[in-house]
Amino acid sequence: MKKPLLFGFLGGLILFVWQFISFAGANLHGSAQAYTPLQDPILERLAELNLEEGMYALGSPSPEERADPALGAEYMARMEGQPYGVLNYHKNWRGDMTPNLLRSVVMNILTALLLFGILGLAGDATTGKRVMIAVAVGLAGFMFYPYSNFIWFKNPDIWAHLADALAPFALLGLLSSKIH
Repeated sequence: MKKPLLFGFLGGLILFVWQFISFAGANLHGSAQAYTPLQDPILERLAELNLEEGMYALGSPSPEERADPALGAEYMARMEGQPYGVLNYHKNWRGDMTPNLLRSVVMNILTALLLFGILGLAGDATTGKRVMIAVAVGLAGFMFYPYSNFIWFKNPDIWAHLADALAPFALLGLLSSKIH
């Protein structure tokens, strides 16, 4: 029992360190976190509007337009060529990253444990097969969320998400050959 937990912890740390490199060290996701000099007036205006915290697809049809096919068609025609965006709005900045970092480490450890469990089902597979299976799991996650989201919202860091699906999962595939 000690060996799977140890490797789960080590795999989780690999994922955590990769995320740090990807989001902060090498800043591969910087294009999705760009600065605008208009941020202060935008945030001030949002605060004035007393917008509820949440994530909004700006340019979406109203509930009435969604419910009525004729209104929906009018909406689609009216919006063609118009700007749209995604807003993830929070009223209060919290600089304490500790809870988020702890949740991230726990989720990374659980991800590694789940992946190693799947790879354990591969029996005496070669290291190459283990790497291929691990990368396939990473790619499945990439295609399901980041790429599906990119189809609609054109997230500028899509290639960084692809790297996040490939590199650390290949490393975990290599590590799994030491477990099994």
